[in-house]
Amino acid sequence: MTTDEIIKMAFELGNAVADSAEIAQLKTAQQNVSADQKAYELIMNYQDAKTKSENKLRDGLQLSKIEEDHLNILEQQLNSNIVVKDLIGAQEKFDSLMQAIYFAMNQALSGGCSSGCDSCGGSCGA
Repeated sequence: MTTDEIIKMAFELGNAVADSAEIAQLKTAQQNVSADQKAYELIMNYQDAKTKSENKLRDGLQLSKIEEDHLNILEQQLNSNIVVKDLIGAQEKFDSLMQAIYFAMNQALSGGCSSGCDSCGGSCGA
């Protein structure tokens, strides 16, 4: 198989992923978050607090109880917001699809499942 043929197949795989239900659900969920001011602000506030916390920990500093509590409250608010929950679920489904693709490619590169098809459910084609 030529390089051009491999690239063509990769492009076709990209198109198939772009046409998948998982990407459609993810895009819809992203649009819903963008349209919902409260959900959008929750995500922005959480990302800001999470980044500040990670930076502080990376610098060798400890988080105060107030900072930990604030982050926990923001997480609870995210998890209780239906629009955000839909986004998280859609992202998880898309991530699972991509992991399955990477797994299948790795199996094909290594010649199939080393531990038998029980590990892949027979999807490796070995």
